[in-house]
Amino acid sequence: MSKICQVLDTGFYADSVEWCPCDGNHDILLCGTYQLDESQEMKQSNSDEAKKMNNQTRHGNVQVYKLNTTDESNSLTKTSAIEMPGVLDIKWSPDLDGENPVFGLVNSVGTAELYVMNHRDEMGGGSTATEITKLAGVTLGENVLGLSLDWANRITKSDPPQLTTSSSDGHIHVHQLISGDLTLLSSWKAHDYEAWITAFNYWDTNVLFSGGDDCRLKGWDLRQKSTTPIFSSKRHEMGVCSIQSNPVRDHLLCTGSYDEHLLVWDNRQMKQPLGDTQLGGGIWRVKWHPEHGHLILTATMYNGYHIVDAHCVSDGKMSVLHRYEKDVSLGYGADWCHIVSLKNLIATCSFYNHSLQLWQFEVQNQDVG
Repeated sequence: MSKICQVLDTGFYADSVEWCPCDGNHDILLCGTYQLDESQEMKQSNSDEAKKMNNQTRHGNVQVYKLNTTDESNSLTKTSAIEMPGVLDIKWSPDLDGENPVFGLVNSVGTAELYVMNHRDEMGGGSTATEITKLAGVTLGENVLGLSLDWANRITKSDPPQLTTSSSDGHIHVHQLISGDLTLLSSWKAHDYEAWITAFNYWDTNVLFSGGDDCRLKGWDLRQKSTTPIFSSKRHEMGVCSIQSNPVRDHLLCTGSYDEHLLVWDNRQMKQPLGDTQLGGGIWRVKWHPEHGHLILTATMYNGYHIVDAHCVSDGKMSVLHRYEKDVSLGYGADWCHIVSLKNLIATCSFYNHSLQLWQFEVQNQDVG
């Protein structure tokens, strides 16, 4: 069962939500949006869909919310919004910049950007305002969309931190934040079509994974000069659009695809997945629970959001604990809150009806313990 706490109108199409993982800031939520400018007349022919998509104008913003926990019913209050080109993915860095949290994003004009958040005392009255300042930015290519990003420092702190990004021309990029600039370490053509997703192995950040519209799931060893993958799986039958390494249990990897299958793998043996669950909708995002390494949250596009129990995945068993489908019209974003006392609080966002949902997953203690 689920308890609906709040549904908010995001104005633009909403496609990503991310709770802050940094201590002292777990009550901060980001929502990324974009809106296609349909007034523009497209000059490309219908046969040139990739160029058409890349040249469409998308407006967007990053909306900052603060969680209110003073009453029995949790709720979000918007504290600021930063206008920019359409945002396609957001990820917080687990490391602070001094005392301030940092997040990265990729957008519709093909750039990756980093922002730092700080809290400012308002006129000495005890209340605070949230300020977002751009820290760095880099271009991912000409006439491309930035599609996804991930940080390498989820488990092992790194200074300076690295992040990986993917773009609509099939490329994967690895950057490092050095002296306030994003320095390119490597970039290569990883997929024949859109590279929908890229993600580090959090337990061995020399390795990263990628998925593309060519239906391939691939692994890469950054210590190798060659751009030959260490594996290339065709287990998914449609485009691979979500990947995440388990931040609690080593060797576990989950992937999602337009083929509607959630797969869990042992990354030491990528010939066959440990578990396979069909969820009835394309799986755009997957999120392992930050504390309980057997729970997976999915944004399942046309079939709402799911919570899957992978506790017995080593025996080939996974079960769907819950499906949330209220106020959903193309579910693109989902994330678990990091507040320990609210470990079952979830934020999701729905694209076409531009809504942000805050809800709690109500289960028995043993299911989330």
